[in-house]
Amino acid sequence: MKTFLRSYDNYEKLMMKTNCEILWILFIFMIRSALCEELPKLNPLSLPESLTIHSRARLLCVASSGDQPIDFQWLKNGDLLTSEKIEQLDEWTSSLTIQPLSLEHIGNYTCKASNTFGTNQVTAPLFVTAPPQWVIEPSDLQIRAGKNAILDCKAEGSPKVKVLWKRRSESQQNSESLHLGDNFHVFENGSLLISNAPKSKSGIYVCEASNGIGANLQKSVQLIVFESPVVERIVDHVVVERGQTAYISCLAKGDEPLSFEWMKEQTLLNDIRPGISERITFSTLPGLENVKFTISISHTQLADEGLYTCIARNEYGLDEKDVRLMLVERPQPPQSVELVDIWSRSVRIKWSAPSNGNSPILSYTVEYWTNPGGHWNVTITSSSSSCILRGLKPFTIYSFHVWASNGVGNSDPSQQGQFTTAKEEPSAAPVDVKIEDKGSKFVRISWKPPPREDWNGELSGYYIGYKQKSSTLPYTYNTVEADESTSYYYMLRGLRRGTEYLVTTRAFNEVGSGPPSEEILFKTHNQESLPHPTLLVQDIGSTFIQVNWFMIDELKSSISGYTIHYRKVGEKWNEISIPDAYQHSYTLTNLDSGIPFQIYVTSHGFAGISEPSEIATVRTSPEAIFQSPPPTSQAQPVIDDVTQILYIVVPVAVATVIIVIVIVTACVYVYSKRPLPPSHTYGDLPASKNFSYMHTAPRQRDIPITICGGNAIKYGSPYSTVPLTRPEQDDDEPIYESVVGDTLRKMKERTFDDDFKISNATVV
Repeated sequence: MKTFLRSYDNYEKLMMKTNCEILWILFIFMIRSALCEELPKLNPLSLPESLTIHSRARLLCVASSGDQPIDFQWLKNGDLLTSEKIEQLDEWTSSLTIQPLSLEHIGNYTCKASNTFGTNQVTAPLFVTAPPQWVIEPSDLQIRAGKNAILDCKAEGSPKVKVLWKRRSESQQNSESLHLGDNFHVFENGSLLISNAPKSKSGIYVCEASNGIGANLQKSVQLIVFESPVVERIVDHVVVERGQTAYISCLAKGDEPLSFEWMKEQTLLNDIRPGISERITFSTLPGLENVKFTISISHTQLADEGLYTCIARNEYGLDEKDVRLMLVERPQPPQSVELVDIWSRSVRIKWSAPSNGNSPILSYTVEYWTNPGGHWNVTITSSSSSCILRGLKPFTIYSFHVWASNGVGNSDPSQQGQFTTAKEEPSAAPVDVKIEDKGSKFVRISWKPPPREDWNGELSGYYIGYKQKSSTLPYTYNTVEADESTSYYYMLRGLRRGTEYLVTTRAFNEVGSGPPSEEILFKTHNQESLPHPTLLVQDIGSTFIQVNWFMIDELKSSISGYTIHYRKVGEKWNEISIPDAYQHSYTLTNLDSGIPFQIYVTSHGFAGISEPSEIATVRTSPEAIFQSPPPTSQAQPVIDDVTQILYIVVPVAVATVIIVIVIVTACVYVYSKRPLPPSHTYGDLPASKNFSYMHTAPRQRDIPITICGGNAIKYGSPYSTVPLTRPEQDDDEPIYESVVGDTLRKMKERTFDDDFKISNATVV
């Protein structure tokens, strides 16, 4: 409560103080009004009319009333004047004198009068008339075409000056007003702007300034729009094949006369050493809008590459542009061409990128061929540096080289390489498989090798497979070694009488065996077969071979004749028929000297053809070891000691051989009369022991092989069908082993260094 009372007391004191101040102000105002003091009162300013430039004007400011003292001030457009002639004529009057008048004096003038009680003022305008006069006088102008042209034309006067532009061509005296907007624009100050002035805007331009006071201003100026040289490149880079002619051109336009120069690496081409300048030719070809100037360089060389500068000049200046000359050429041959992998039907070739001749390599081409055969090309992109050649033939010699191509052309081929693809098992079966002859217990089979392109390696031999038609057992295969023959024969023995058999053949090499030929069905005769003859070699000469044969007496009655079979080793068999059953000797004549021959004999009769005799392999020689008795001559030749010795030794040796052969023949005859045990077949060519043929899984083709120095270390591991032990046969299909087959195999391993070789044959 005390606080409230204290605040209320303070408020009362404040209100009392404020009321006292208000009363005091009212008191002073009432006293001042009672005294009647007055502010200055001014008459209007008096200004003369029709003032002109260079005349004189005087302004008077008179205070008609007001308490003294009165202070006068002059202002123009609100700004205090200090530099003009201002006079205080008396305590009531002030004057402002302006001499001479100019356009700068135009404005609103104010007279301000002040005393202790306040200020008063009056204002009046001052106007001066003046004819136009140049502020910026127009002048001639030269500009480059395409630039903005500004023709100055600034004038002043009172009233305000108006500017008018006209154009007068050099061939006309009259001027025409410009059409504003057609590249023309007049600024507020009177200047004329010609935007992007073309050369056609050149001419005489007239500027007129007027304001109705005095004479108009007029000035004619010449605008020259010139074209300084402007050089344009046709291309930035000129690419030319090395050795060809290079043409470097530029286009230039500008006011005539134009002159042209060429520089290379900041050196004038005319200053280049002899030998180069002689290959350079300069030419100029005027056009409708520009001039084409060209430099040609014949028989370009690597030294001609570089930066060329084309320069055009006229009286207004110069311009230049740079053009780079680059020489390109065919790429170099690919480098480090090598074989990386070799398979049976494909190879991988790798190389290194060569110099590209200043032009990016676009592709590589691998050309490969065989002789005879054909040529093939494989093209790959430049991003690759290796290529796999596919679709090749196994075990075939190919030659190859690689070249690169760019925009100029093809490189020379790389160094020629050669490779031999890996081997494969034969891809075709023997052809012309036939049953040449058959008996009750044998059959003679003939065939020809598969086509040479399907061997896929050197043939090692043939598998002759046979089985009874009714048998569920697999084929039994005999092996025949391959040689250079174009036709093969095989005598399959030990068959059963009157039985149907299936026979097929396969070719094989060191890798594996090929597909089988078509099965041939045949049936053996049901009659007892004839006995086969026993072959003896009687005599051998340089061009003849005399053979004898004999039969067991009790079987001779069933024989009606014989057939002698002979051939050069590896060639086709020849046959000579002997229709006389009682003839047991024959001489083969007109034979080649020093050549091995194979001979065997068969007998034939009403029961068919017998099995062949053992094969004798005999070589003729230039010096015959066995001499036939002289035909009919009484004169006995002179015999030297060696001949006498031979006449003694040879008959003894022959007699010994005959005895041995007779014993062996007897043993064989006795042996053949015994019940037939299981044995193996044999034929007229070397044969291994029988085995059951089971086809293995196909060989994995195209297995990579490491290459060292571009030559294959080895081919893929070859394989062939592994001979397996033949499963036990039942008694319905007996097998006979051939003594002759083993003998012939051993004979194959021997060389023909002796004069003759006989396979299980008797020489008498």
